Amino acid sequence: MNKKAYFISGLFLFFLAAITAFPQETILIKNGTIVPVTGKTIKNGDLLIQNGKIFKIGTDIKAPSDAVIIDASGKYVYPGIIALMTAVGVTGYPGAGNDQNEVGLVTPQMDPYDAINPEDNTIEVTRMGGVTTVHTTSGSRNIINGKSVILNLEGTLAQEMVIKKYAAQIFNIGVRGENKYPTTLSGTVTLIREKLDQALKYSEKKNEKNSKENTTKRDLETEALVPVVTGKVRAIFLTNDEVTLRNAISIINDYNLKGVIQAGKGIYKYADKLAEEKIPVIWVATTAGPGRWEPFDKYFRAAGMLAEKGILFAFATGGFGGGSYNIRNLPLPAAISVAHGLQEEEALKALTIYPAKILGIDDMLGSLEAGKMANVVIWTGSPLQMTSGIYKVIINGKLIPKTSVQTQLRDKFDKIVRKRMKKKK
Repeated sequence: MNKKAYFISGLFLFFLAAITAFPQETILIKNGTIVPVTGKTIKNGDLLIQNGKIFKIGTDIKAPSDAVIIDASGKYVYPGIIALMTAVGVTGYPGAGNDQNEVGLVTPQMDPYDAINPEDNTIEVTRMGGVTTVHTTSGSRNIINGKSVILNLEGTLAQEMVIKKYAAQIFNIGVRGENKYPTTLSGTVTLIREKLDQALKYSEKKNEKNSKENTTKRDLETEALVPVVTGKVRAIFLTNDEVTLRNAISIINDYNLKGVIQAGKGIYKYADKLAEEKIPVIWVATTAGPGRWEPFDKYFRAAGMLAEKGILFAFATGGFGGGSYNIRNLPLPAAISVAHGLQEEEALKALTIYPAKILGIDDMLGSLEAGKMANVVIWTGSPLQMTSGIYKVIINGKLIPKTSVQTQLRDKFDKIVRKRMKKKK
């Protein structure tokens, strides 16, 4: 066989492997404790998956002839966790750099989809923690960052992973310029308002009746903000204290935005206002240290306070870059919150159905319901118990191998250590 034939054969095998990797199967999970999150828990329940969707939930479901049967006796079946505000998929792999933050204070036209790398190590690491879906942004360090995308953590091509391309626009209202406008918080707020005003005017010009005579020059930066000011796309504001939180609420109200606030310290002072305005919250400061004279558990109890006030909220780690390897630890702030007053049912919802509602994908994901995408995780116990482990992960109806760069390193050095110990004997 000549070199050309070898090349063609190799190429064929590569694409065949890509097509057949993690095939969608008919899967029947039997005898597990089914926790739908939005409905009643079913003990000794069954869950049938077909064509990538949850087909049926109940008891004594008969297995189709082609079904892969998973015995979940003594285990618990939950919807996959949804992680907000991550850099999963754009962190790059060792030596390849990353595509997280673009240079500049205003870069709304940036789209993380253009940089999604299905080989990103954080993908496998993240799903090993029961996270099946992520909301990935194109940066967080600029005043107006790029767009964001919602991904399932399964697929060999970026287009296979995408659930929703333009999920939200990211604003960091606490950023200041270095030795250039804006160098103050008031300047930052003014700049955001200027850009939103420009987007409104741009939208009006584009929609003029005499469209044939419309000679408006295309401006990608301003054009990217049009869906935000017209209420078609969510605007997520990153805040870090009561001042930035107040400013974010003001902008959301003044421009009638479909606003979401990522909140840290300062949440207590504005909780009532957030509840009144029905503004969803991405809560990232569960483990933040208290300020001077503040009780040590002030932020441990914040999630419980948000739930009591009826605020739609979701947990997030707030980790970008290297921190994206720790998205798998998302159940930790939820578990701490439960230990300090939050109801367990609310904590589970704040990891699953609530982030789905915040992103507008709760018709597809976030709970175990017939017709929804089959993102299912089987645990040995509750995700809120740190002793619980992952038994099986299913994403988009496909069984996912429990391997990652971390398990590979563990296995590699386990062999080395065992070999050395043998020699010593």
